[in-house]
Amino acid sequence: MRKSPRTRKQQPPPPIEPEKVLELGNGLELWKVPPSALREQDVNARSMPKAMFERLAQTIARDKRLESLPLCAKTERGLELISGHHRTRAATAAGLAEMFTLVDVTGLSRSQIAAKQLAHNAIEGTDNEQLLAEIYRQIEDAEAKLEAFIDQKLDVPLPKVKIDGLDVDLDFKTVLLIFLPRVKDRLDRAIEYLRSSGQRLDGIYIAAESDYSPVENAVRRIHEEYDVRVVADIIGKIADLAMQACGVSVEQPERVHLKDIFGTAYIPKEAAEVVKSALAAMLEAGDISQMNRWRALEYWAAECVTK
Repeated sequence: MRKSPRTRKQQPPPPIEPEKVLELGNGLELWKVPPSALREQDVNARSMPKAMFERLAQTIARDKRLESLPLCAKTERGLELISGHHRTRAATAAGLAEMFTLVDVTGLSRSQIAAKQLAHNAIEGTDNEQLLAEIYRQIEDAEAKLEAFIDQKLDVPLPKVKIDGLDVDLDFKTVLLIFLPRVKDRLDRAIEYLRSSGQRLDGIYIAAESDYSPVENAVRRIHEEYDVRVVADIIGKIADLAMQACGVSVEQPERVHLKDIFGTAYIPKEAAEVVKSALAAMLEAGDISQMNRWRALEYWAAECVTK
């Protein structure tokens, strides 16, 4: 068993707080913030390949800086990211304690934030079209929709997902979930359509329309409690929980979510400040590194069980 770190008397440094550095004019300011202080949007249509993200994190770790600043909005919810979600995540992965960001302090509305999010995303990169359409629907006025610079009609339909020709280096199965009213004629027509459509499906699951809301609520709850963002993974987590409730052992993955240990993914703010201070002290002493701060939990637990 690893020897637990010795108790040190020096006071841990205080947690880093967001700090305004410079007023740039016209409601735009330059701030120095810890990456953890920036709140991501609930939905972001921008995607980045895994290899590109890893390269970005390596570059940030090497240079200890961001060369393209994220854009945030100061709102009642704190500092909300508009552009730069992946840069902020890469800064966290690189172990950056603080970074610079641009902050709009003009009091943007939700529509204006969504419009600017899409406008910045349109400059470069690849969009997930379904999420892009979902964000686009959040914009309430036509002027903000024009600012988003999306080359589609204002009342954009949700695009269809094409499965044929999908080329990914992963084993996968394609299933279809359908929630229908309890009407046999509609059920028969739906099944007949699927059989004649030529879609390659490994399974078709049909439930009553009344079951949709409970499933939707379960998906939202799993997302919030376990921080799972991909719907397919959420369905898998629901299946795991159902098996565990029936007394069936579910094989644990290589990494375990803290929710599975503590019963919650969140702790009170006051407790979080104590944990942050302890982590800062261990980082300064060299007991842990920025890339494995989780090991502090292992050390604390080891110190407890060896007493």
